[in-house]
This record gives sequence, structure tokens and C-alpha cells, in this order.
Amino acid sequence: MAAAVAVPFSAISEHLGGVLPPSAVVQHSPRHGRSRGMSMKGKGGRGRGYSVVEERDVTIAKALMFILKRTIQESEVDEEEEVENLVADAEGWVSVDDVLEHPRITVLEADFEDVQRVVANATKARFNLRQALGTADKADEPASWQVRRIGNNRDSVQAPAPVGDKLNVETADLPEFVVYETSYQRYPLILSSGAISRAPGGTQSLVFYPVTVGEDGTESRQSSAGGEAADVSIWIHLRTALETEPSVVWRRTENGAILTADEVPKTLWNKAVARRPDIGVLFEEGEVRKEVPAGLRGRGGKGRAKKGNKATLKREGSGEDSGSASEEQE
Repeated sequence: MAAAVAVPFSAISEHLGGVLPPSAVVQHSPRHGRSRGMSMKGKGGRGRGYSVVEERDVTIAKALMFILKRTIQESEVDEEEEVENLVADAEGWVSVDDVLEHPRITVLEADFEDVQRVVANATKARFNLRQALGTADKADEPASWQVRRIGNNRDSVQAPAPVGDKLNVETADLPEFVVYETSYQRYPLILSSGAISRAPGGTQSLVFYPVTVGEDGTESRQSSAGGEAADVSIWIHLRTALETEPSVVWRRTENGAILTADEVPKTLWNKAVARRPDIGVLFEEGEVRKEVPAGLRGRGGKGRAKKGNKATLKREGSGEDSGSASEEQE
């Protein structure tokens, strides 16, 4: 039995800031073939080790996101009830002073400088921090600052205005109808949200296509890219939309498409029509006429790739009948 080896205190203090050196008696092999240098420095041996400051900032950022995700609007506050969540204004802004008094922040002993550092050093923009109006002389006071999470409101990240001529009721050659094209999968989501809107981080504007209806009822429309009809077309009577909802700004591009960066509420929809004749009108005059069949809701505009080996896919693509082969095997 090997004798115990005492390690001098000086060796402990001088070696790696208080870390014991490898034992002279027991030499365990590194797991998974890694060297001790790699294990101590981090993955890849790049010298990236544990950082107390970075881990603390991550914890503060998670706590801040937890708090801001659960804020409530001022209009929802009942004066007679006690509210645990923080109260935000109509644009989602919350006082930093209130945030610092939240239990999830106080337990971390975080201060205003910590919040500023977390917001400034985030690798991905998650929060907005601003000084409240009329507090220019109080920049060092947390109560004069406000914070909100990006994505809390649709206008938290403003999209550039669409390019094109702005339309009004007096615009020459104003299309009677414009249609928005979508899929069977997305239409129920649009319907439940109550408006056609841009996806966060998506395109800068919504694209509509002008439609002309002849006296005999025939439709003439500018088709979407690719020339294929969409699964569902949502119709908007453009003149009515301009008159009843002036907050929605419509523009026309050089190629004739109609664009808007604003939400188009369901109150402006004339009708929504499915491409398949057996489904027909889904929505009309403010009422839901039909639902998209459940079997179509999981299908997007593009077909899914078939599973199987290359030989099977090749036979299916060439139109060969693979049934005889399976029958022979049986």
C-alpha cells in the first residue's frame, strides 16, 4: 500500500491560484482521451474556462427576461387587487427602478450597472434600454430609465416603409380588389389572430395583388411569383379599406403590386376563398363560413419529400409500377 504524500501549503497557493497539483500517487487516465490541459482550459484547449462575471450576467439576463415576459398592461390593472407582476405602459416599457426591486433581481444583488452591462453586452439584441422623457439631468438614477424586451410589441423593431406611390381614394386606376395569398396551413393562424400581419423578422411589407372583375364575373389578377394559384386568397375591397381604415397605408410599386407594412384587420376582409372548389368560401361579410379541413392544415405550399431509398424514389419518379416486385416477394 502506497504511503500518503503530503503536499506543502506553498505548492497549493503557488499552483494555479490555489488548485491542487496532480496527485503523485493516483494518476487517473483522462476520460475520452482528453488531456488535463484540455479539461482545465475548456473544450478544444482554447483557454476558455469558467468566468464568474459571464455566468452572473447570463443569470441576470434570464431573470430580466422572466420578469419582462410577465408584465401586464396598465389598462389591465385593477386598483383593488394586488398585482405581483410589473406594470408596463402601452409600448411595453417598465421602470428599471421597479425591475431592481423585483425578488428575482434582488436575490442576485444586481444593481443598475449590472442591468446596463447585460443589455449592452448581449450577443443577440434582447432588450431595449432608454432614458425617460424629462430626466436628462438624472442619468445616474435607475428611476429615470426604462427597459423592455425586444419583440414585446410589433413596433419594437420598426420596419422600413414600403417603396412605392401612396394610394388614396382619388388615386387614378385604383384597383377595385386586392388579394392576399396564403396557404391552408397559415390561414387558420391568420384568422385566429384577427389580422394579416408581418411575421417578426420577416419581410418588410405585405404583398397584395390587384384583381379586376369583369361584367361577366370573370376575374383578372396579377399572379404571384411562379404563376401558381395560392391555397387561400383573402379579398380586400381597396376603396372601402382606404375610407374606413386610414391608419393602414397602401402603396403601389412599379410592377403593379400593392404593399402595406401595417396590419390588415379582419374587419377589412371582403371574403376568403379556398383554391379547391369543394371547399369554396371560407370567410365572408365578417363571418366564418367554413373551416379548412383538418387534413389540409398540416400541409404547406410545398409537398414533402417522400421517404425511401433511391431506387424506390427513382421508380416512383419514372412512373414504374413497383407493385409487381412486392407481389413476387410475397
